[in-house]
Parts: sequence; C-alpha cells; structure tokens
Amino acid sequence: MKKKLKEASIPPLRTSLPQEDVFHIPTPGAGLRLTREGRKSWFLLYYSPATGKKRRMTLGEHPSGKKGEARYLTLKQFENEYEILRGKIAEGKDPQVVSRPEMGLAPRRIEAEKISIEVRGLFPEGVIEGTVGDLFCSYLSAMKGQLAPRTFTGYRSVAKAWIVPRHAKTPLPSFGEDDVRVLLSEVTKRAPQSVREVKKVISCAFNWAKAHIAGVKSNPASGVPVTVTKGKRDRWLSDDELIIFFQALPELKDPVAADCHLLILASMCRPSEAASANAEDVIVMNGERVWKIPDTKSGRDFLVPMSGLVGEVLVRRLMLSGGRGPLFWSCNQDGDYPWPLKMSNADFRAISGLPNVRPYDWRRTGRTHLSSLGIRDEVAEAVLNHAKEDLKKTYNLYEFWAERKEALKVWHEKLG
Repeated sequence: MKKKLKEASIPPLRTSLPQEDVFHIPTPGAGLRLTREGRKSWFLLYYSPATGKKRRMTLGEHPSGKKGEARYLTLKQFENEYEILRGKIAEGKDPQVVSRPEMGLAPRRIEAEKISIEVRGLFPEGVIEGTVGDLFCSYLSAMKGQLAPRTFTGYRSVAKAWIVPRHAKTPLPSFGEDDVRVLLSEVTKRAPQSVREVKKVISCAFNWAKAHIAGVKSNPASGVPVTVTKGKRDRWLSDDELIIFFQALPELKDPVAADCHLLILASMCRPSEAASANAEDVIVMNGERVWKIPDTKSGRDFLVPMSGLVGEVLVRRLMLSGGRGPLFWSCNQDGDYPWPLKMSNADFRAISGLPNVRPYDWRRTGRTHLSSLGIRDEVAEAVLNHAKEDLKKTYNLYEFWAERKEALKVWHEKLG
C-alpha cells in the first residue's frame, strides 16, 4: 500500500494481517511496516551497491507502536535518515555491510556478557561489530580509569541518552557529518544546553577511534557548529526565598525527596552525591562521625562533618533505612538525578511558586550566602570541594577541616 503519511495519521494505523508495508510516497522504496501485534517499524528497501542484491534495512520504530527496538523515530526523523542513506547508497556504499563488503556479509554480534561490566548496561542485547555502538562500547571501556570518575559517568550518560538509542546499529563507515547534524539538531530542540556535551563525547570517541580502530580516519563532529548560546546558570535563593524553601519542604509529596533537598542545601554537596548516599558512607574517623562522599568530581573521597542540619538529616535517614544500604534511592550511578528527585523538583516549584529553580541551585545558594556571612573564599571553596588550582594543589595540601566545620555551623545558624 502506498500512502503519504502524516505524523498525526500514524498512531491510528492498524492491520489485521501478520504484517503489512505502508510505502511513504515522498520516500520511494521506504515506509512503515505494521504488524498484527501493533509494532510499527520504519524500513528501507534498496539494491546493495556491493552485491547487487535487494536488501531490507530497519531504521527504528515509530513511538506510537508496540515497544520494540530501543530506537524510535518520528516521521520527520525517518525522512531525514532516508535522505542520508539514499545519498550513501548513491555513493556506492551499502549501509549494512561493514566488515566484509566484498562478500556482502553482515558482521558478527558481540554478546552482552563479553562486554566490560562498566558499559554492559548500555548494550543489553550486545553490539554489532563495526558499528557506532561497537565504537562507543570500546571507547568507554578503554576510558574507565583514564577519565575522572564523574567525567566517565557523564560521558556514559550522554552516550546512553543520545547516541546509543539512535546509532548503536549504524555501520561505522556510514556514520558521517550529516548524521551528527541531525542528532545535534534533535538535542538542540529537546535539551539545548546538552548539545555541546553530546558533540564533545562524539568528538572524543572518534578521535580515540582514529588511533585505535582501523579504517576510522576522520572525526564527523569536527565540522559541525553548535548554534546554541551557552547558558549561564546563576539562580540562587535570597533570604526571603529561603523562608519559602523551608515552608515548602513539608508539603512535598515525597518526604524522602524533601530530606534530599535539605541535605543538598545544608551540606552544599552536589545533588547526585546526596541522592546516592549510603548508610555505609557514614563512618567514624579520629573519634568523629563524618559522611564520606566517595568518588567525587575531584576524583577522591570527600569528608563532610556530621554537624547541624547535615547530621540531623543523615541520622534520620539512617534510622529509616535500618542502617544499611541507600539512604534515599538506589541510584544507577550514571551521574544523573534519580527520577524521584526530578519529580519532586516539579512538585517543589508548584508548591513554593519559585520559578526556574532546581536542586543544584541549593549548592549555589549556600556558596553565595557563605560570602555574605564573611567566610573566606578559600574556606568556602573547600566546603564545596572545588578543586584547587594546579600550583596550589601541588603545594597546599591543607584541607581546612576546622574552618569548614565552623563555616557549616555559621550557615546552619542562618538557616536555623
């Protein structure tokens, strides 16, 4: 059946046959396959430049169909990819032939159990040799231990959110500058401030591949400009807004999230550090109870005094957790906020009426108020566990423990 599809006309499409192909008139030889079970898969029929044989390629699923592949495309995204693939075929490239093009054989699949544990979660079905997914699997596996822990989890999170779902099965020789443009355009629409990080991760992976993977000779991201203006986040809470903050916390639907918000504000830690706290992170050192934040952005453990509001929240969470395991949620260690914290932020905004706020702003709030309370900059930066400049890091090993405890005491008295 031939039909000019529209995005609004796709969700109602059904078939009583085991499967039925709907050819989209603007994309000859390509369209949407419907199944009786409700699956809707984009496909392309073409003659392979390598073998002359007719081949079929599945590009992904339409979001309105039964969930199947991890890659979902709207009609517009399908049309964009169609144009890219037709262009490659016109150049004499078969988009599905990677490892042995002279024989027209598809490459082998690397099973998930053979993938390093650090990145296995990104590829539950394994990876196909010679694809973009294979490249990122190899790159991330190689970078574990080479990058700072938070940098590694950040790169892995970007790959999981943006790259792997769309291009895990894309043959490496077929992934070019146009593919990067399409991907960055999508990121720009959905999460503008993430576009630089997505381009950076792609660029780093391909620069690594140029040195380690045969046949990779260029970086497809190098010539693609980023058109999004870099945003500067400067939101923090004034004295009046702090009062509203404390009034809103008891009204949150999730009391666990309320405690997490309070811990971030009281300790000025990063939201992911608070959300991933475990009972085992509360330790005794030199006769003093402290909260140990492992694998911080600086690449080392960081100790936070268990005093004032910090101690109040952590002791409460220890009691509620039975003294074992996660104090808030079981986090996936991908460097992102857990879902309950994201949901509570929307709840907090609605209850408080404070616009454009998010958990990381509590950290900025504390740092700003420390300056107004007369805390020295080097002490305030130490409270936030900001890395010292290279020269100071080399020669000044003082950790400001006593000064940090006093700074937190002053801060908690203000929050009183």
